[in-house]
Amino acid sequence: MKHKSVGRCRQERRRLIGLVAGACVCLCLIGVVGVLLMRGQGGEIVEVSEATTVIPEPTDAPTPIPTLTPTVTPTPTITPTPTPAVLTSLDGYAPGDVIADELIDSTNLSQYFTVSEICEGDAVYQRIAGQSYVYNDDIALSELRYLMVLHVNFDGEYQVGEMIVNAAVAQEVTEILELLCEARYEIYSMYLIDDFWVGNGTDSDTNSIDHNNTSCFCYRPATGGGSLSRHALGLAIDLNPQQNPYVRVNADGSLSCEHENAAAYVADRSADVPHVITESDYAYQLFTARGWTWGGSWNNPRDYQHFQTGG
Repeated sequence: MKHKSVGRCRQERRRLIGLVAGACVCLCLIGVVGVLLMRGQGGEIVEVSEATTVIPEPTDAPTPIPTLTPTVTPTPTITPTPTPAVLTSLDGYAPGDVIADELIDSTNLSQYFTVSEICEGDAVYQRIAGQSYVYNDDIALSELRYLMVLHVNFDGEYQVGEMIVNAAVAQEVTEILELLCEARYEIYSMYLIDDFWVGNGTDSDTNSIDHNNTSCFCYRPATGGGSLSRHALGLAIDLNPQQNPYVRVNADGSLSCEHENAAAYVADRSADVPHVITESDYAYQLFTARGWTWGGSWNNPRDYQHFQTGG
């Protein structure tokens, strides 16, 4: 029997050790791969003994469907449209301003009609001094009153108006104007004649009439004569002068009027024509019931716009 050489034995031992080591490495790699596969499939890591390989049993339970909670849409809150506050006075408003119906308390119109004294240096005095009012022996400033009122214009809207009258009739005129407003009697405009001033009382009165302006006080002579007008004392009112002109009856019976804008209203004085004053007109009834006279009943001239009192 031949003995292996020492060198050869060593080689065989080294080869054997290499084989064993390689086998161990292979086993380790197999185990790692198996673990990774099980984790990727969502399974649990099962310890495997040398004798038993445990395979996870499949389950028949269905995958639960998540319950969806419905989103409740909140009911929108409706913000009510604010109701505008009703005015309790005309403070902050100027003559000519139009005011919406919903701002006016039609059950208490008197709060929109005020009577004020006129004092030297105040705003009203600054407007009339040297124009519709001059110092004179017939009427003092203290005998006049300034009215701030509400009226209904030709568009059927509430409009702020103003007027200067004699203190003796201030309350009476205020009551008449309030009743006209309550009845929605239409007045085109109501400004002081000073807003139409052109240098003197007579021509300024003409200018006011041409603009269909309702007015009262102006210290001036009467139209067509040298005597003092009732307007100079604050005791006469011209109402809607375009529709109610100052008309002269000529010798041949024809009628004439100096205001071109009033031509259509000279001969046709029918009560059916809007804003024409007749004896059935509400303004006529209110003024005459308090003792005022109407120029429309004069023989010649006929001043259909004119109401006066006190003589």
